[in-house]
Amino acid sequence: MQTPNSNRVDRSHLIAIEMSAIGQARWKAMLTARKIGTAKKLLSRVPEIHTEPTARRAFNGQKLDRPTWEAIFYGLNLDRADFFTDVQWFDRNLNTQWEMLWKLAQNASDRFGLVLAEPVAKIATNDGVKNEKFVQTIVSRTSVSIEIPAGLTGYLLLLERDASGNIVMLSPSPLIANPILSGGLQRLPQSPPSPFPYLQPLTVGTTELWAGIFAKSPDWRWLTAAQNRPLRLDLAQLTEVFESARKQPKGTQIWRSSYVVTEL
Repeated sequence: MQTPNSNRVDRSHLIAIEMSAIGQARWKAMLTARKIGTAKKLLSRVPEIHTEPTARRAFNGQKLDRPTWEAIFYGLNLDRADFFTDVQWFDRNLNTQWEMLWKLAQNASDRFGLVLAEPVAKIATNDGVKNEKFVQTIVSRTSVSIEIPAGLTGYLLLLERDASGNIVMLSPSPLIANPILSGGLQRLPQSPPSPFPYLQPLTVGTTELWAGIFAKSPDWRWLTAAQNRPLRLDLAQLTEVFESARKQPKGTQIWRSSYVVTEL
């Protein structure tokens, strides 16, 4: 049977990736458990490594190209995700990580999103007149709120990505008194604690909203900082959100919505 790395190829152009400290600790524990105590032993178990210098780097969890790591994981019947995060493996950036998080969510633009500070607009239909509760297009500096419908219970994570690519955590944050939903309708910002009664989006273009209602608060170290100010997420933080979201049990409410901001 041909493995992912059976044939010798020129790897000089391939990007090398290295395990994190946590990944290396798991790797060493696996090698010990399988009685692979030396690089030579590893090479004998996975001949597709080809050379002792490569085997030494692999043995120590150091930089190797992805095809070599794939051959090793294949040869030892291991799961790559136990040793490399998706960010390390796929060389992700903030935008690609957001896209993956976005795909986890169900389109819920008819259930949550922006509502105007003024009374809801009315639109004509074939059957008469009905309320158009959630707005998809607003003029810059329009006063709006973000509405989370009634009937939901759990810990609310609410993220926003504006047209410039900035990703900000809106819940938890000073915009909401308590991120734990107990079934009632919620509108952000909530004043108090927020000093502002409404939001006034400025950045022209499409802004995306992502909401996850988890059974309990995540245990991320940085989450407490988000309660003091709307936190702009970096790649590592966004990755933690994604990893937690994809591991949520079936039936967890994970929603997305969006709106467009136009010039005055």
